[in-house]
Amino acid sequence: MSKENKFYITTPIYYASGKPHLGHAYTSVSCDVLARWNRIIGKEVFFLTGTDEHGQKVETNAKENKQSRKAFVDSLIPSFKEQLEKLNISNDFFIRTTEQFHKDFVQEVLQKAYDNGDIYKAAYEGLYCVDCEQYYKNDELEEGEICPIHKKKVDLLEEENYFFKLSAYQDKLLKLYKENPNFLSPNSKASETINRVKDGLNDISISRHKDSLTWGIPLPFDSDHVTYVWFDALFNYISALEENNNLDFWPADVHVVGKDIMWFHKVYWPAFLLSTGYEIPKKVFAHGWWTVDNKKMGKSQGNAIDPIEIANEYGADEFRYFMLTSASFGEDQNFTQELFANKVNNDLNNDLGNLVSRVHAMTNKYFPKGVPKINELTKDDKELLDKLNIYEKFNELIQNLDYFSAFDLLWSCIRDTNAYINKVSPWSEKNEKRLATIMNVLCSTCVYLGKYLQCIMPTKADLIFKQFNYENNNVFTVEFIKENHKFGKKENLFQKIKLDEKKEDNKVENKNLEEKREGFSKLNLIVGKILEIEQHPEADKLYIEKIDIGEKEPRQIISGLKDYYKKEELLNKKVIVVANLKPAKFRGVKSEGMILAAENKEGEVGVITTDAKVGTNLECNKEIANNTSRIQIDDFFEIKLKSDGNKITYNNKLVTAKGKHLTPDKEISGSIR
Repeated sequence: MSKENKFYITTPIYYASGKPHLGHAYTSVSCDVLARWNRIIGKEVFFLTGTDEHGQKVETNAKENKQSRKAFVDSLIPSFKEQLEKLNISNDFFIRTTEQFHKDFVQEVLQKAYDNGDIYKAAYEGLYCVDCEQYYKNDELEEGEICPIHKKKVDLLEEENYFFKLSAYQDKLLKLYKENPNFLSPNSKASETINRVKDGLNDISISRHKDSLTWGIPLPFDSDHVTYVWFDALFNYISALEENNNLDFWPADVHVVGKDIMWFHKVYWPAFLLSTGYEIPKKVFAHGWWTVDNKKMGKSQGNAIDPIEIANEYGADEFRYFMLTSASFGEDQNFTQELFANKVNNDLNNDLGNLVSRVHAMTNKYFPKGVPKINELTKDDKELLDKLNIYEKFNELIQNLDYFSAFDLLWSCIRDTNAYINKVSPWSEKNEKRLATIMNVLCSTCVYLGKYLQCIMPTKADLIFKQFNYENNNVFTVEFIKENHKFGKKENLFQKIKLDEKKEDNKVENKNLEEKREGFSKLNLIVGKILEIEQHPEADKLYIEKIDIGEKEPRQIISGLKDYYKKEELLNKKVIVVANLKPAKFRGVKSEGMILAAENKEGEVGVITTDAKVGTNLECNKEIANNTSRIQIDDFFEIKLKSDGNKITYNNKLVTAKGKHLTPDKEISGSIR
């Protein structure tokens, strides 16, 4: 296979000083999706992950656990491999930096850099963070002594070390960034690196004397020193290829790393490669961190998330989907049980699961002998098939690691298909040939959607293929299923997640003021009038509305109502706005709130309307929803507003706008979102 058709992706090698956590899972899943997708479209892929097992922190933790250093890291490896297995990670190789082939390779490149004059010996005194394995300047520390990453006091170290001439590569690095703009990814983080490099680079220590650290790879030119962890760790990306006779995969297409180690990958790593004569990777992509309930995650906070536990309880595919669709890849993300449950219940169960279930059930009901023959396509059929033509855009987004937009695009197709079902109404179609075409289009569409789902939810995609008795060929056009094709057994794809019943009971009771503040009055719900509406320039399924809610300037709100309303149907309509949501960006456009709408099990949607005056706040059981404190979207989802088709309720109490009635304009019974 030609070099152009090869694809090489890596996670960072994870530091084996403790068991893996959510951050490790996030990086591994993100790489796995890209690796799987490139295999699906016919590329030869090499996907590398592994563990970084040398350094001061490992040595210290081993002593605390009364183990030898090797025994300590050996004891941790099963937990890293278990996480990979539980999350369906399809890595081709797992490297450990304690393996002899890696040690030999690191000594070779150290000798090259030394022979090139890029490594020299000098005395040094500096502020060192053991957890980072990095020296800091005073102005880089909090209060001059606290590590900005680990929030621990750094150590003052003074010893004679070997140094790498990083300062000699400043101009070469700036030239690299200019000529290869994709190298520093995402773009939002590029200027941070470029500006720091422009400020000047100091030479970096790459060794420790054996009197202070013995757990490392000895320098080939001075056996009294062991190499500093970053020169050791970074070269794993090439040593693993050499060990597998796959050096033709180099340079890497993308290294995916957390933003806490992007400096080492975007500055140290290319400098090391330039020194030793290797090509530069095509891209280093730095993603954000995870918080839990908007707090920093960690064992000391008691809020560490165990991905294995979540995968075991709720499903690995569900967890994979949540991690990559909650926010743009590259930005910080927040985990809450409510957010996770809403993703599973709405996107997966309601949108995708119900679609597959309905299509399978209706086909068996109307055509028990097998999938019917496709007949002449109508305008509705052709419109749906045209909307499903997303391969080029989806591939572009995935290759750019824009997972949020890629799967938003795919979910638009899923919602389009649900909307198509509601529009063509197979249950009321009397013409058998027309019904046959509708059901063949739907069956073929479900299989087609499964092809895209393989990269993020491989188990669920296989289950879709199994139910439709389809042998996947990864052809990304809708292929109409042959006449009389027999289905497999129907199986539910997803199960809804039920939140803590006690928490729900507390909301229903509303016994005191504190509980009320956590309920309906936590919201700011205002009657507004849609003054302007236009198509989102970067999202086919989104509208941008300007809404008068009684403020000096209209509110700009992004909605996903295009599937359900034409512009003229919404213009000048009075709607209900959630006015205290924290602002968010959708494909680069700011949104300052949300329009309330009811949705039923069939996927039909109707906005909530009223005759009340613009600017009126909603009321329920003598509570007024006029709280101006900003809330997250998951805070809103905790408050269960419902529609019975004629009225809106909260905790079985009527919601009004100063006595004026509220109703979904399509008489839809269901939840409010």
